[in-house]
Amino acid sequence: MNKNLRKAWEEFRHMISELDERDTPIIIFQRIRDWYQKNKKKLSPYLIEEYGLEKLVNIDIKAYPIEHSECTPESIRGLLHLELSSEDSLAMLLRDQFWELVVLTVAVECQICKNLGMSALFDESAKKVVLECTQCGWTQTSDGYPYEPLVRLQLAQNDDLKIAELI
Repeated sequence: MNKNLRKAWEEFRHMISELDERDTPIIIFQRIRDWYQKNKKKLSPYLIEEYGLEKLVNIDIKAYPIEHSECTPESIRGLLHLELSSEDSLAMLLRDQFWELVVLTVAVECQICKNLGMSALFDESAKKVVLECTQCGWTQTSDGYPYEPLVRLQLAQNDDLKIAELI
C-alpha cells in the first residue's frame, strides 16, 4: 500500500478509536462517509466502482435501515487491530463496513448452512424483499421458500422492509 493510503488508513483508525460509546449507527455511518469523502481520491476509481462504494456512500440515510444496524463503536473498534497490505483490502473493508451499516440483517436461519443471519435485500423485478445468507449466499423469500433472483438484488429500503414486516 502506498504512503498516502497508509496515512489515510491511520486516519481511519484514529477516527474509529475516537468513537464514543453512545454513538449510534447513523453517526458511525456519517463519520466513515466523511472519512471516505476526504480520502476517496487516494483510491483507484476501478476499486471504487468494483466495490460499489459510491452507491453505498451516497444513499439517503433516512431511506435505509441504518438505525437497525448492529454496528456499534465497540464492534467497529475491532478494525484497529488490522494491518492492511493493499489498496484492494482497504476498499473491501470499506464496502463491508458500509454494507453492515446499510443492509438489515435478520435473525433467520439459513436452510443450507444453518447460519443465523440473513441480509434483507430487494428484488426490483419482483418488487419484493428477499433474504440472502450472509455466510453461503443462499437466497429465499421472507417466508422461507427458495428464491432464484433473475437480476442482481438491490439494497432494501425502509418502506420495503416495513411492507415485508421486517422492521
